[in-house]
Amino acid sequence: MRTFAIINFGCQMNEYESDRFREVFYEFGLSEVSNIEEADFVLFNSCAVREKSEQKLISSVGYARSLYEKYGRPYVIVTGCVASIREKEIKRVAKDSLFMLSKGYELVYERVEELRRELSKILKPVGRSFTSSSGVFAYVPVIFGCNSFCTYCIVPATKGREKSRKLSDIIDEVQRLVDSGTKEIVLLGQNINHYAYDLGNPNGFIELLEAVSKVRGLRRLRYLTPHPAYFTKDLIKRMRQIDNLMPHFHLPVQSGSNRILELMKREYTKEFYLDIIEAIWEIFKEASITTDIIVGFPTETEEDFMETVNMVKYVRFDKSFIAAYSKRPNTPASTMEGQIDPKIKKERLNYLLSVQNEISLEKNKAYIGGTYEVLVENVKGNVAFGRIPQDKLVIFETEKQIQTGDLVNVQINDADFIHLKGKIADLL
Repeated sequence: MRTFAIINFGCQMNEYESDRFREVFYEFGLSEVSNIEEADFVLFNSCAVREKSEQKLISSVGYARSLYEKYGRPYVIVTGCVASIREKEIKRVAKDSLFMLSKGYELVYERVEELRRELSKILKPVGRSFTSSSGVFAYVPVIFGCNSFCTYCIVPATKGREKSRKLSDIIDEVQRLVDSGTKEIVLLGQNINHYAYDLGNPNGFIELLEAVSKVRGLRRLRYLTPHPAYFTKDLIKRMRQIDNLMPHFHLPVQSGSNRILELMKREYTKEFYLDIIEAIWEIFKEASITTDIIVGFPTETEEDFMETVNMVKYVRFDKSFIAAYSKRPNTPASTMEGQIDPKIKKERLNYLLSVQNEISLEKNKAYIGGTYEVLVENVKGNVAFGRIPQDKLVIFETEKQIQTGDLVNVQINDADFIHLKGKIADLL
């Protein structure tokens, strides 16, 4: 039997796309293996948000080509954002091993059909044998592309302009997933609260949440990633009325300096951002708040950096995904004067990480002694893990027979800055 492997780089959208490609391989009777060495076909779903991911992709393609030259396999398939901007280099590195290159600015459905067409030239389909459900939770994209053009971001160049899916198609997909056993749906979009703007409906995002929340059997609903510039108190109030919408807000602040935010073209100030945070505190008292931060953006001074540090200390984010600024081709920030020395970027990154880790530890320890609903994602013997509504990972012991997808009450008895620990209280 022929085999395939999928190597996924990047975001949740790529994970969703990889599941769609996986379905096609199963249609043609291929079985999945976990490493390149055992595969007849290897699909790399690439990400261009960070330079390191690009470099890793090119290196992996080169390794796969070396295997092909030695053993006659695997054939190489490259898709995603890097395929849009480094086509010549990928072709040069892959050489004769390249089976297909599909650019990231094409919609995933178009790329799936392209893979199906190419495979059909050498293989016969045997029928579908893979469900689109990821089991416990599933990602569902609702809008592709981005119109914001932040000066550091390559996504508009690789994914194109915003294009929203029809609400009816989204509802149908969510219902199929829930009917097949999915308990939690995560709606995806690079700028998800712009959903339906291109369809002429500025209220499309909240109407989308309200509609999906009513899908029969759906237990939990989440979404990624909103843009703070389009978040409002009225939006948060309407969210409060959605019972199965989880109390977790991921709001990328990127910087606490108004000067840097303007250079980034983020379309909001730190004062505007803090107004949103205070509205969340008022309306969702139990919510967790996470963020993304870039340190070392061009011209960032020590004063600018400390404004970001002070923002983190004031908001006390449950978690921050912090990265040093990385030049991306064809973005305005890549040619700005005042590029920061890598050593300084690393120092600022490490310092802010230490500040955030201390806050995360304190925030997590506050859960000790409480009992929280956990959606079980995996079970190994008498140890299981899953997430509470606030999207915190919980590792817990259980003497009861449970399985993935169960909802259980867990009493928290310990915590570190990454996760919570506890013991099962009862099944729900």
